[in-house]
Amino acid sequence: MSRVGPWPVTCPACQHEWVARLFESVNGDRILAQVEDILAGTFEQQTCPACGTLFRPEHTMLYAQFSARLWIVMHPPADRVRYELIEHGVELVMARNFAAAAPRVTDGVRGVQPRLVFGQLLLTEALRTHQAGLSPSLLECAKLLAWRRNLGDLMRHGPSQLMFEELEPDGRLRCGIFSLDGGHRGGELHLPADAIAEARASQDAFARLYPALFTRPYVSACRYLYADAA
Repeated sequence: MSRVGPWPVTCPACQHEWVARLFESVNGDRILAQVEDILAGTFEQQTCPACGTLFRPEHTMLYAQFSARLWIVMHPPADRVRYELIEHGVELVMARNFAAAAPRVTDGVRGVQPRLVFGQLLLTEALRTHQAGLSPSLLECAKLLAWRRNLGDLMRHGPSQLMFEELEPDGRLRCGIFSLDGGHRGGELHLPADAIAEARASQDAFARLYPALFTRPYVSACRYLYADAA
């Protein structure tokens, strides 16, 4: 079930405040138009009545699409520093909800892995990753390899994160380079067509080095790249 409610909204450009109706939860199996908006990066886009700035408000929300085995909890980027506490809560809530569900419901959601993302951009990336048929864990491992091989160029952007945007016709993965604070796109990096296959070939080694990418809800290279500010 999808739910909408009033949320306080602040324009990031001029700090004007008002109340908008935003989603508290989205059922991806029921409202396909909203799924398309998320994929397009226009979900919940607001226009500031004071200065005309276009932006997407950051807030907490649940995205569930059981047909795709997706259960994604979105938090504002400012909550990222508390990711360990929040992801533990996500696991507890999911376990409690499913334990109380009827057998036919639990059968329908078998295999669902909870996911935690911080910000609208990361929710968009999570759905694009699923649509492209990519493993979130292996994608993050491929990003870590890309960081290692392009460290000098990426460091010029300051604290930032790679975000998957598109699987290109030649098989390369186009990733935007977004600032960790503010989410501004400062450039792009193309991962080679064999990036996921390379990560898969070394999956056991990655699982030993970065176990949380395979076992915890916050599937992000940032938890290892920025251990103090993930």
